[in-house]
Order: sequence, then structure tokens, then C-alpha cells
Amino acid sequence: MAEYTLKYINHRARYDAAAFIAECEQQYHGQVARVAEEIAENSAHKPIVLINGPSSSGKTTTNDRIARALEKHGIHAEMISMDDYYRTVGTYEIPPDPENGVPDLESPECMNLPLLSQHLAQLVAGEEIELPRFDFETRSSVPGGKPLRLDPDEVVLIEGIHSFNPVIMGDLAHAATGVYLSVASTVVPEEGARLEPYMLRFLRRAMRDSLFRNSPVGETLGQWNSVRRGERLYISPYRGQANLTVDTFLPYELNILMQHLEPQLRLHADQLAGADLAPVAAVLGQVAPIDYADFIPADSVLHEFIG
Repeated sequence: MAEYTLKYINHRARYDAAAFIAECEQQYHGQVARVAEEIAENSAHKPIVLINGPSSSGKTTTNDRIARALEKHGIHAEMISMDDYYRTVGTYEIPPDPENGVPDLESPECMNLPLLSQHLAQLVAGEEIELPRFDFETRSSVPGGKPLRLDPDEVVLIEGIHSFNPVIMGDLAHAATGVYLSVASTVVPEEGARLEPYMLRFLRRAMRDSLFRNSPVGETLGQWNSVRRGERLYISPYRGQANLTVDTFLPYELNILMQHLEPQLRLHADQLAGADLAPVAAVLGQVAPIDYADFIPADSVLHEFIG
């Protein structure tokens, strides 16, 4: 796990922004390139790539970046969205989250994992499958999606929080590469508690929710304990299934996220403490803004959260 001091991050943001951003991006893309190389080397007998990671770990973007990197090795990546394996609302009972008094929308019971496992086994066997499609407006699974069969120079990438679930991985470990994505870094202020990886992910999610999901920081905070519970129950127990890991944290992102979120975070100091995020409140006013608009590359994972 990497560790950065806030003093170092602020110094680079103030005096060396362009080089700081470039170095962070290079480190991330280097990890992606190494992952793609290993997937390509094993693609003949491991055509399934399962990408897992907790909320706001950059799964969607990194999934795409791995696919692009595979093209350089002559491997085409087909994509399966785990979202299309949600079950039709009303055909099952959504389990409760008794700790937080809300429905457990993170539960694997909300997904048709046996069907996904069957489809992946068929792809490994060289058979053609018909992908389902989930209509989020009607909250229903729609049959008759596109057909898919893997050619010899193809792999299939699936990303989602349940991709390492034993229902899927149990029979496919011999034919699958597991890639675990996370923020695996911490930030140490000059005084007080460090910002742990899940706190840095919260900042990403709060930014994304406010920009793209019409959800202010207060609403993200209200959901955070349930999200973390889902991670403890459904992701952490299976992390050992990963063959490869990527730390998606870009140290300069803290300077961007905090400068945009700080006014809202100040309004919710009590909620931050209640969500085990008190160190975030403690560094308000201590993170230097960064001049970044001209320096962030178009393929940065950070665009998943800041646009």
C-alpha cells in the first residue's frame, strides 16, 4: 500500500502541477499495461477476465483501458455488463440491510448470478450465448439481447462487485483471470488521522454523485454506511481470488476533489463523523487547489468522477 503525505501532495500541486499529474498518470497506465500483458499471455486458456473492486475504484474506466491495452497485443476484448444480469423487480424479495434500515441493493440476490456463470462456462466451451438486457426504466430483464461467441483471439471482460462470487468463480477459476481494482493508498496529514483508502473513494463517489446523479453530498453520506456494509459482505471475503491488482489512486486527485467538494463537506461535518469519515472533515482547508484543466489526459481514470 502506497503512502503519501499531504505536505508532499500540496507541494507538488502548487509548484509542479504538470509534472505531478503526468507522473501519477504514468504510474496508473503502467499498472494497466502490465495487467493487459499477463491477460494476453494467458488468453488461450483463460479467456474470461473478471474485474472486481469496491465502489468508486474506477472499474468502468479501467475495464475500458485494459481492453485498449489488449488490442496492442492483438487480443480483442468483448464486454459483458454485469448490470444486465439484474433480476426483474417483483420476481424476488430484495433482502433488507438491517444495520442501516434500508433495502440491501448491494446483495447478490438482486442478480441472476447462476445465469451469468452458465453463460461464461458456455463461452469457455466455445458456444454461443444470448446476452440478456436489463431495462432500468421498467426495472426488468429483457430477453433477446445480442448473441456472443468468443473467437480464438478474443477474451471477455466482466466488471462488477460480484464478479468474484463463488457462484461465478467456483467453476471458472481455471479459465478466468481475476483483477482487483481499488484505491490502495493512504494520505497522511501533518496532524491527525490519515485518510484511509475508503475515505478517498468516498470523495470520488461524492464528486461523481453530485455531478452526474443529481445527488448532493448529504445523500451520498446517507448511503455510505450501506455501501461499506456491502463491500464487507460481498467483496472483501473474495479478494483472494484476484490474480492481479491495480491501485487506481492518483495522488493529485485529492487536490481536485477537495477544492470542489469542500463547501458541501463543511455543511456535513457531523454526518462525516457518523460515517467514519471524520479525518476528511479534519483536513478541510488544508488541501491546496491545483491548476489541472490543461494537464489531465483524456484517458485518465479521474474523468469517471469529474467529467
